[in-house]
Amino acid sequence: MTETTQTQPLAGIKVIEFSTMVTASLATMMFAQQGADVIKVEPPGIGDPMRWLGSQKAGISGLFHNCNRAKRSVTLDLKTAEDVARARQLCLSADVVIHNYRPGVMDRLGLGSAALRQERPGLIYCAITGFGQEGPLSSRPAYDHVMQAMAGFMTTQGHPDGFAYVKTLICDKVTAYTAAQAITAALFARERIGVGQHIDLSMLESCIAFLWPDGGMHLTLQAGDVTHGAPFADYYQLPLRTKDGAIAYAAMTDAHWHAIFDIVGLGELKSEEKYQGSANRSIHMAELATIIANQKPDLTCAEMVEGLAAHDVPAAKCLSLEDLPDHQQALAIGVFEQADHPMLGAVQHVTPPARFGGEKMTPCGPSPALGEHNESILAELAALSRT
Repeated sequence: MTETTQTQPLAGIKVIEFSTMVTASLATMMFAQQGADVIKVEPPGIGDPMRWLGSQKAGISGLFHNCNRAKRSVTLDLKTAEDVARARQLCLSADVVIHNYRPGVMDRLGLGSAALRQERPGLIYCAITGFGQEGPLSSRPAYDHVMQAMAGFMTTQGHPDGFAYVKTLICDKVTAYTAAQAITAALFARERIGVGQHIDLSMLESCIAFLWPDGGMHLTLQAGDVTHGAPFADYYQLPLRTKDGAIAYAAMTDAHWHAIFDIVGLGELKSEEKYQGSANRSIHMAELATIIANQKPDLTCAEMVEGLAAHDVPAAKCLSLEDLPDHQQALAIGVFEQADHPMLGAVQHVTPPARFGGEKMTPCGPSPALGEHNESILAELAALSRT
């Protein structure tokens, strides 16, 4: 097995991306990191609006960079027949086409799945929508925090007011990972049966499916004689304050809880029947977590974590994002990578988490400037039209 095969499993795959914001962009960046040639089609002018959100330099934001590394950017005005024809030619040269436009948009442009796949049966076409292709909300715009509300995330955080956002673009990213897995499965199926296929997926369905295994566990068993425990949010024991910060812990067994009781100075709780056994603790978890959280042992985070580790209790200091690059475990497994970007200068980003053949994937290219590859891509199209 060659190094290229190990670290670039998608080498030779060509992906055309029509999208704005995170869902399709993050999915296709994973393909680019794994060796695929990803061409991002952007409108002239401002391009993908994500370029201008948050920390930014030279028309590239940190968010855009983190979702678009190793891609090529071409600007096409899909309001003109000439550029629609170019977009069609790009699609017909590709293995994968992905977009996150509302239902009907690509069909009206002549870039829909049926039209393209009739001419190129091996094409894998992935359409990401907010709410699906049918139904009363299908034509509505969808953004992460709105989807958090509709998919149930905001009511599963255990917030005293009943509603709280997960303060990251979780719905966008969940949908991106769902799309990446589905497209990879379709590529595998094409290797076996020789034809591509159309993939529909919505943010709504992706996010409900993501949340359901634990968030919907109390709604899964429908028989009338089910014994219900505490909501899973209660199992996220409240952080335990220390002399220099806070730790998170995940006590699961009696032995784990006894170690917790001892280290916070509440050894007497070991004899409380309602805190014995998983079934009892499940019923009283919110109460127990609050009791523990109200303690403040005269120990540092490091002392607390090491004391619990001696009893095999999972625990970690609550870190800030700024703490992570220098953390010994992150350094040991090579989580972060430093690079020089031709326009941004020094950048720091996260390396791809999957290791193929036991090796980290080779460093990938930078995020592109808007239309940076217009000349080379249009030259490739001209060459294709001559063959």
